[in-house]
Amino acid sequence: MNHDHPPLLPGGIDRVLLILRWLALALAVGLSFIDRSTEGVFVGIFPLAGGVAAYNLAVLFLPRFLPWLRQPFNVLALDGLIATLAVYLNGGYHSAFFILYVFVLLAAAFRLSMMSSLLLADLTALLYIAACLLNPAGVGALQATYLVGTKLTLLLIVALLSSLLLEQLRREQEETARERALAEAQATFVSAVSHELRTPLTCIKTSVELLQATEPQDADESRHELMQTIADHTARLESLVNDLLQVTRLEAGQIVLTRQPTDLALFLRRVAESFEPLLVRKAQTLELDLPDRLPRVWVDRARIEDVVGNLLSNAVKFTPRGGHIRLALRKDGNSLAVSVSDDGPGIPPDEQARIFDKFYIGRDQRSAAGVGLGLYIARQLIELHGGRITVKSMPGQGATFTFTIPVKADEAET
Repeated sequence: MNHDHPPLLPGGIDRVLLILRWLALALAVGLSFIDRSTEGVFVGIFPLAGGVAAYNLAVLFLPRFLPWLRQPFNVLALDGLIATLAVYLNGGYHSAFFILYVFVLLAAAFRLSMMSSLLLADLTALLYIAACLLNPAGVGALQATYLVGTKLTLLLIVALLSSLLLEQLRREQEETARERALAEAQATFVSAVSHELRTPLTCIKTSVELLQATEPQDADESRHELMQTIADHTARLESLVNDLLQVTRLEAGQIVLTRQPTDLALFLRRVAESFEPLLVRKAQTLELDLPDRLPRVWVDRARIEDVVGNLLSNAVKFTPRGGHIRLALRKDGNSLAVSVSDDGPGIPPDEQARIFDKFYIGRDQRSAAGVGLGLYIARQLIELHGGRITVKSMPGQGATFTFTIPVKADEAET
């Protein structure tokens, strides 16, 4: 079981804990001169302090040779055992080396989750009781019992308060990180939208100005090309606006699916046909693996066309000229699975969990058109249908996007 927790002070937490480790030892030595009782003392202050100091040095290097010590919980548990041994050898209940336990619990608050910290606190309390009971000084006297009870209470208070405080600090840091990530995504989105709007508007404006400036005798020669430019960029603007409106409606819960029984193989074949001009333009091939006689599914055809269209558009966009794209359909348990594979550059592993997030644009997509909404919309629409969408990819080996549509028993018509 991994009890590790992300450090609160990246890069500095080890230094802080190292200082606390030595400070606890120094305090133990200093406090030992206040109570000079020799009852139950097997080892003197300085030899014992030397042994603990040697352990403090060794624990810096032991993880290189003992992999189990690379887990913070294991290191702190070992610290607790060393503190217990020191308490036992130095007088039990009246040993000042009790302060080493406080270091263990403070370090646990920094390094472990709250539950793991409290578990370690319970373990530490049991170890301390054992050290006191086994030491010849015992805990039979009223003063000894009172002192042990007070120290145990102190340990539990330190563990609880430090864990609560640092857990709250972790949550605030995580919330700050989420807000920062959202702010960065929104800034990227605004920049992308500005670019996406400016480019087609500039092209449309230029084309209109050229049309206005065209001499009558040259009008027939250039009009068609300029009008086609206007049409292309108007369609691009329309697509962007539609994406923005669709996101707004999805998040407001205003999308209502109009489901129809659909032969998905036939439906996908028709969607694929609409991409023929794009494929010809880039000399790409589209392989169709769409078996017949699969169960029909009840889907909103317009929404599923949006999803498939987005996936095929991305495949065409990122597949190099002359590359290969594959659209496949198969039965997957109680669902039909649709997959789109390409020969593109692939998606880095650290980006695969984020590409379906709103506004997210991958590093390799910065120069491509888009504002980071297509895959987000696709995921939302597929989830509305009760399915899920995933991606599998290796850098340099293309990507495969797969979504599923459930087949209900009363809808499985072949």
